[in-house]
Amino acid sequence: MVAVSPCLHHLIEAQARRTPGRVALRYEDQSLTYAELERRAGALARHLRRLGAGPDVLVGLCLERSAEMVVAILGVLKAGAAYVPMDPSYPQERIDFMRADAGIKLVLTKDALDAIDWEATLETASGVQPHHLAYVIYTSGSTGRPKGVGIEHRNIVNYVLGVVERLQLEPGMSYATVSTIAADLGNTVIFPALATGGCLHVIARSRTENASLLAEYFAREKIDVLKIVPSHFAALNPAGVMPQKRLILGGEASRLDWVERLRAAAPDCEIFNHYGPTETTVGVLTFHVSGRLPATASGTLPLGKPLPNSTVRVIDGELYIGGAGVARGYLNRPELTAERFVEGFYRTGDRVRVLEDGSLEFCGRVDHQVKVHGYRVELGEIEAALRESPGVREAAVFLREEELVACVAPAAVDPAALREHLKARLPQYMVPSAFVRLDKLPLNANGKIDRQALASVPLESVVPGKNFIAARSATEKTLAAIWSELLRVESVGVDDDVFDLGAQSLMAMKALTRIRDAFQVSLSLRNLFEHPTVAGLAGAIEELSWVAQAPAAPSGAREEIAL
Repeated sequence: MVAVSPCLHHLIEAQARRTPGRVALRYEDQSLTYAELERRAGALARHLRRLGAGPDVLVGLCLERSAEMVVAILGVLKAGAAYVPMDPSYPQERIDFMRADAGIKLVLTKDALDAIDWEATLETASGVQPHHLAYVIYTSGSTGRPKGVGIEHRNIVNYVLGVVERLQLEPGMSYATVSTIAADLGNTVIFPALATGGCLHVIARSRTENASLLAEYFAREKIDVLKIVPSHFAALNPAGVMPQKRLILGGEASRLDWVERLRAAAPDCEIFNHYGPTETTVGVLTFHVSGRLPATASGTLPLGKPLPNSTVRVIDGELYIGGAGVARGYLNRPELTAERFVEGFYRTGDRVRVLEDGSLEFCGRVDHQVKVHGYRVELGEIEAALRESPGVREAAVFLREEELVACVAPAAVDPAALREHLKARLPQYMVPSAFVRLDKLPLNANGKIDRQALASVPLESVVPGKNFIAARSATEKTLAAIWSELLRVESVGVDDDVFDLGAQSLMAMKALTRIRDAFQVSLSLRNLFEHPTVAGLAGAIEELSWVAQAPAAPSGAREEIAL
């Protein structure tokens, strides 16, 4: 059993008293010691208290990854309030919904933080207790709107202490966080780092989207611990960004053969699989990759066994999780809370089976929830947004080969208009990569949409780009071949917008790796967003004289560990 400390920020305050001069936080050329982090967070807490922040008051955080982001998190906690992370890349409509649903009156943005008096004295006691909220994370909702999960201090403190013990995280390690705080995946490194005297490296978005820049950073800073989604890791060329001591994979399944290649490439790095829904606080089950890996029917890593103070049950094949990590419930959703939180256990909706060693294997879902590159997505939320689009009578969404596909009826609807409609309402990762138009959706004997039949719809039915113009120069031909292979389409025209054809951020990152190998140039996602067509990107490359020699074939040998 792990003894639980009162509140999350108390763990960090205690560490700051032990090591005030040690560097706690790095972001690009910025660094803060534990004493400086405490002082800045305390000044912010005092400011927030004057504005009404206190126990169970929700404060929005709409900030990019930065040193200020961590200061803001700690400042909100020290004020006694709970933070609600909002990714600045979200559509404004979604941010507005979260604010209204949570009753948020205070939102911290970069401009708001710039106005803070950082020389203010430390805050007074806030009165916050372990049963008060530490944060609320919004996840996808099957009814068409996201739902907020309320995590109390005692939940997250139990997690931090338990995961430090289970993953054998040593005092003073260096940690890298590469994910959005709008999901809780990064909490595996953010809070354990600061609670154990480690150095937390907050990696800028521009680096997390560029394999070369990230590899350069890892080589220079000697990162010990990394938590990352497998598909994101694979897109970054793992050989260049392996941490020195602990690699923690989470957010989606990891294939056994891929993990074996990771292990061979970095035998001194301990690899862990980490599983758990937001409703049970970050992660509950861990599997240590060591020795001979057990064979699983799915060909993926086992989920492992529960952390201290957590229990699991398998009822009719479905996983139930209980213990100190179970959340308070869904914000303002008492009926849904009563449905999913049963007698101290959370019904995960995940189907599992028990392996010979007692660990669990993931076997699918009992509903229509899926994971897309580590993000949890309720297909019903996308379908509801599609049905709100003018002209759409029916809609169904399914996952095929790690990409979302939307089937809509009638066939006359305009897929470009659908995409724009969804982009204004949903995060980018929830916008389908492909649209299939049908006169009507197939039904089963019960009169419901036949999802099994939809899953076999040929993707040749996906609407192609208009006014196709074939590649002309050697540069355009190489770029077109790269995108054709990644998008799984026969050909890509020079004026086709690759994002309209279904490119997502992780696919774009894979394209950047292949472009780097073909043209010996390191580009960023911003370059692709600015030049989303083959012609535009080829022109930019040639105008800047980035190409010193004829490009290599896109399918040539590359040093990467692919999924």
